[in-house]
Amino acid sequence: MDVTEEPLWRELCGWRDCGGRRDFPYQAVISHLRAVGKHFLPHRILEVLAECRDVLSARPSGTHGDADAGTVLARFLGVVLDKFDDRYDYPSYTALPLLRGSGPATPGDWQALRRRRDRTVLLLLADLVGFERRVLDGAPSDPQGMLPTPLLLNKRLRLAARVMEAAALRVLDGAVDPVAVATTPGRTPAGELADAVIATASDEERLLLLTSVQPVYVLHDEYLFLRVLQSFEATFTFMSATLDAAVGVLRGERPAEAAALIASVADVLRESLPLFSLLATMQPESFQEFRQFTDGASAIQSEGYKTFESYCSTPARARLDSPAFTSVPDVRDAVLAGRETVQGTWEDVISSGWLSEPDAAVVRAAARQLEAVHQRWKQTHYRLAVRMIGERTGTGATEGVPYLKSVISNRLFPAMENALEHQPVAG
Repeated sequence: MDVTEEPLWRELCGWRDCGGRRDFPYQAVISHLRAVGKHFLPHRILEVLAECRDVLSARPSGTHGDADAGTVLARFLGVVLDKFDDRYDYPSYTALPLLRGSGPATPGDWQALRRRRDRTVLLLLADLVGFERRVLDGAPSDPQGMLPTPLLLNKRLRLAARVMEAAALRVLDGAVDPVAVATTPGRTPAGELADAVIATASDEERLLLLTSVQPVYVLHDEYLFLRVLQSFEATFTFMSATLDAAVGVLRGERPAEAAALIASVADVLRESLPLFSLLATMQPESFQEFRQFTDGASAIQSEGYKTFESYCSTPARARLDSPAFTSVPDVRDAVLAGRETVQGTWEDVISSGWLSEPDAAVVRAAARQLEAVHQRWKQTHYRLAVRMIGERTGTGATEGVPYLKSVISNRLFPAMENALEHQPVAG
């Protein structure tokens, strides 16, 4: 056994042998994982982690610690052991089982859902800022391969602050100056903002930040890659839940409220666009190096994005039968079972005759606003992919850039397109 892994192995054996009657060594596991990369975790370490999971699953409910702690540990071990179990995929690569937790506490309350999204994104990016600042301070933490230049790191911090500002204005009183943000977005000192966010983090949130970055290799930029993907997923979760709420209020004959919900989705997606600029600070050669160990974890498996798309309108059968949806079978099944959509509900209420033209125009304007932002989102995603991977296939032998190019023309609200072309954009 490598001398560097022996202390961890002994600590895990101790936890296993005492039946889990002590705190699990999260820090030791993560430190070793980030030093070698998940793809290169020693088999003996993986075996004892699997034995720890067996101990956890065998112990009676409610013993040796509270049930919530056991659930968190079970999710953590599930993510760490994904390659060992041969079930590695995009959700496990991005640690979504950990980030999703038990789900929103107040489904249907879109403002509460947005606060949850804002809080999550702030924590993720504050943690990223701290990670990058340690390099600038001369004390980088793992993974440390191919460190960016100080110039690139400072640009990265400015872009992270730009994404964080809008969320901080809503959920972190006094952390940013609203006048300064409106005038020159992205000028809030990233370190100060990150410190303000982390100072409010609970013990549970700090554990989440520790455990939810599990890079496959030893290159610094993969940390950025993971935090950006996770920030997008938190945003998609909010968007899907809010569009679901929009369907309900539109069905309940409250079109102005539905339009406000759709517009809020457009606003948050617009605020998230700088995440692509942040991701563009990733060094292409670094990405090319670590992505060879992410085979099987393609973003085409993002249930969050496909759920958002399927709440706008029912995808065409050809798209449902394409890898875009066959790779997310739960979402596909929900669509085929008749998931209600904004477009479908809008068409139903138009047919019923109760929706007046002024009310219909408000809903159309909000839909056009979301459509326009989404088109910018797709085009930006495509340009970034061209820069990073060129004409190579995506991870997991997916089509990659050609796929992204092929879906740019797709619309969220295709049946409303003709009407949208003649409506002013709201806001």
